[in-house]
Amino acid sequence: MLPALSFWQAGIWYKGKQLSGVTGLVAKKLGLKMPQEFVEEYQEEGIHVHKAVQNWINTGKSGSVHPKVSWVVNTFSPAPFPLFSEVLVSDFERYASSVDVAAEREDGTLDIYDIKTGNFKRDYCTWQLSIYKYFIEKHGGRSVTQCLVLAVKDREAYTIFPKPFDQVEKLLYGN
Repeated sequence: MLPALSFWQAGIWYKGKQLSGVTGLVAKKLGLKMPQEFVEEYQEEGIHVHKAVQNWINTGKSGSVHPKVSWVVNTFSPAPFPLFSEVLVSDFERYASSVDVAAEREDGTLDIYDIKTGNFKRDYCTWQLSIYKYFIEKHGGRSVTQCLVLAVKDREAYTIFPKPFDQVEKLLYGN
């Protein structure tokens, strides 16, 4: 399994070089600008939900009664496959991010999930999960079976159909 990443880890370093996350890159590609007050409004709740889900995966107890946490936990319960939280994915040269939840199937492939507490933006999520899939398959030696977004505001799980690797590489490296 890929290494776990603490959700609170500030900056990811590899061989003395700080790697960038992909969220700003995706937002720039799509021309998204989030006003600071919007980000602040949803950031605290998002951190709480992600931390509680991570606690639930790691300990079996979320430590939260928040309805959005309960919905995510119930979505995975009972978990048909082993679950891992905040899984580090990277190209080990420029970028590193973490997958909110990865489920390891019996055949060793992964289903990857991103948890969204705000508005579900399909284009944004498609690029984000496409990059994660690319890192896992190109640099992690694993295969991804499914990409999904758990949109807790909508109480829906959305299947994401990833972009082809050549499009991902163009976004990441300008090739």
